[in-house]
Amino acid sequence: MINQTQAGIQLLIDGRVADNNSKNISASDVREVLTSINNSFNGPIMIYHGQLKAKNGNGSFDSTIKDYYVNLGYFKQQDSGDPTNVTNPVQLNTTGVPGAPDGSSTVTLLGGLSLRLTVANNVITLLEVLRIGGGIQVGSTTPYTFNGTALTFTYNGVITHPGNGVGVNSRFVLSSNVSGGSHTEDNTLIQASSVDMNQDISYNINKMTTTNELSSYLKGSVSNDAFDQNVTLWRVA
Repeated sequence: MINQTQAGIQLLIDGRVADNNSKNISASDVREVLTSINNSFNGPIMIYHGQLKAKNGNGSFDSTIKDYYVNLGYFKQQDSGDPTNVTNPVQLNTTGVPGAPDGSSTVTLLGGLSLRLTVANNVITLLEVLRIGGGIQVGSTTPYTFNGTALTFTYNGVITHPGNGVGVNSRFVLSSNVSGGSHTEDNTLIQASSVDMNQDISYNINKMTTTNELSSYLKGSVSNDAFDQNVTLWRVA
């Protein structure tokens, strides 16, 4: 069955799943409608949009990564029951919150990071990530006072740079999870911002080089700063 527009799906619904006073709607009618909807929405899904920069001047590969949108279903999952875990996308410095009432609260931090904290017996027992976005930078820390207790949230992110070394300077490692699967050349589409070729750019590579590894490196003149690049990743469903 071909993909349908929204109007086409509505016509199919009206024709196959009309008022059923005469009991004429069959299981095949319902399957046809549901299959059409499934096929029509079975296209590329945007899973990430951010700004990547591999090189920060004077030959240093001290990268910067800013996340503007993350589809949480396709990257490393937060261990919500272990808020201080250093491998979490969002890490909390402490879980003790003396005097805080039991229950859940939603916290929105600068940079569009939305979290849900659950407290039981003066301890934050759950730290759930609800939304990542707004240009929050990997490695950044944000202070926040929660019911009188000073907390610090560290944003470790879902994409990392492996650091300086032969063959990895332009690489970014994409985290993954079991349900979302790995990121590969076959299932990941890369959309990158255009560049002004008058800016002495040596080369521009945008590709999946291996499983969960993206090469996206805009190089300036030798030993100088690299250029920021807006990168959007799509998963082929």
